[in-house]
Amino acid sequence: MEGFFMHLELINNTLTTMLLDCISHYPKRGQQKECFGLIFGENNEKVIGEYTFPVANVKSKTASSVNVNEQVNDIIKEARKLVTTSDFVAYYHSHPYDEIYENWADPSIGDIRVSKDVNSNIELIFAIVKSKDQDPSATLKYEYSNDTQYRFFDVKGSKASDAPRAELISHDGHIIHGHYKDYDFKIRAYHWTGQALEEVQLYSSEVEMNLLLHKNNIILEQLPKEAMYHLKKLEYSLRLANKDKYKDKIPYLIEKIKSVGVK
Repeated sequence: MEGFFMHLELINNTLTTMLLDCISHYPKRGQQKECFGLIFGENNEKVIGEYTFPVANVKSKTASSVNVNEQVNDIIKEARKLVTTSDFVAYYHSHPYDEIYENWADPSIGDIRVSKDVNSNIELIFAIVKSKDQDPSATLKYEYSNDTQYRFFDVKGSKASDAPRAELISHDGHIIHGHYKDYDFKIRAYHWTGQALEEVQLYSSEVEMNLLLHKNNIILEQLPKEAMYHLKKLEYSLRLANKDKYKDKIPYLIEKIKSVGVK
């Protein structure tokens, strides 16, 4: 079935800021805690997430409903007044789990109901788990995957934690996943159509840069501050609007990063 196809591009440190926010709010034993944040950027013919604004844990859930703290909409209203150079393009929240399972980054009935209340264009779900098998010293690794793409509908009378009704759109969905230290994570994005949450294709210049650094055996966490200038240039060159224009400069920037990084 043909769907409403759109994509969200995450640039600058938008994605990594979300990751660190999700890790900082990862629940301790016996807790249920999700982080929540806003993403600002460009929302015209293309949707670009330029920077992240963590709001903290402002969402509460019960067995039958989801309560959105009024603080969220208040912050959105104030941000729209003050952040005049950017649009409010999306919000995100974490799904912290004890173990990975199939469809762990899919929305729940509660997530659909929150989308109605927040009235955002795009909702990102950041599923994350702290794995006992992962190395706590492991470096950051982002990856892309193609996966099935769905739209999700509320089901009257269902509990917030229930699974929504799903309708297949495509087998060519584009998602982001990876690991950092002892955390595994997966990110999926959904567009609220007014009737359903419909999956959005995800792209990130941070992912592109991370993959390129790994390919060239460059460890981001070990680079000195002197490499920051070239890293910023590299990330900018890997954005969707710039990849073709600056493709000849990318090998040069990689070599500059290598030369700065070698001590």
